[in-house]
Amino acid sequence: MEFMDKRKRIVLLSIAKEGVAGITLDSLNSTLSLLMSKDTLAKSIEELYFSQYISLVRDGDEIRYVATKRVRNAMISLELHKFRISKYLEELKKVSEVQMEAKERLSEMSKVVDKGLRIIATAYLNLLSEEPEFTIPEFSEVVQIIYSEILSRLLPLVEKDRTQEELEKLVELVSKYMGEKEAKTLKTLLEKAKHNA
Repeated sequence: MEFMDKRKRIVLLSIAKEGVAGITLDSLNSTLSLLMSKDTLAKSIEELYFSQYISLVRDGDEIRYVATKRVRNAMISLELHKFRISKYLEELKKVSEVQMEAKERLSEMSKVVDKGLRIIATAYLNLLSEEPEFTIPEFSEVVQIIYSEILSRLLPLVEKDRTQEELEKLVELVSKYMGEKEAKTLKTLLEKAKHNA
């Protein structure tokens, strides 16, 4: 599967957000003029049209660009998953603001983080059937922000200890991709951590 580049996704998103009414070229130009030239926009529209993501509808003297029904259905799914993520973030904020004992807070935060990971995983699996070349990168941008701002700090709460087999595989992979010296250093650090635990 090849993902759609950002330029085409921006154009398709702008067209799709207008729903079944579509959008005229003039409106699209004014909306996206800060991001791309008219030539770039025209090329993107042409590529989207020939890839069957949009269609042209004549409305009197003007031509409107309308996202196909498949794309509009994908937008429904994408927006629904973004909504679920926003509700999850509200829940996460509430849990973090509630006063409770440290052990209880850790338990509650762990449950909420686990729920968030399930929401994200479910979204990805659902979006695989909804124009994934368009929806997956769009959703990934949202997840990337959430990960870098929030989840990267909370993931250790739900990560389980690695098995000895996983640690051996990790050392093997480091050796393969980073070199034997790095693998030996990692192995020494893992052994020290094991003895200190």
